[in-house]
Amino acid sequence: MFNFNEVLLKSVGIYLVACFGLYKIKHPKMFKSNGEFRSFGLNKNKDETTTPFWLITTLVGLSTYYLLLVQQGNFVK
Repeated sequence: MFNFNEVLLKSVGIYLVACFGLYKIKHPKMFKSNGEFRSFGLNKNKDETTTPFWLITTLVGLSTYYLLLVQQGNFVK
């Protein structure tokens, strides 16, 4: 029914593993001390961060997909 590209399936798998790993680690730059997500911003007094969870996972997903495309040579059709 659906034809999924091998690169897409690999990148989604890597993305999910990276999201799970980052969530389990709960790095202090992404999470508050009580385990909640930090919001995006520049004010340290309000528990804001320039590297929130959603931004890092988005960059991981896009860069993984791009690197897998380049590795296989499928970036130009």
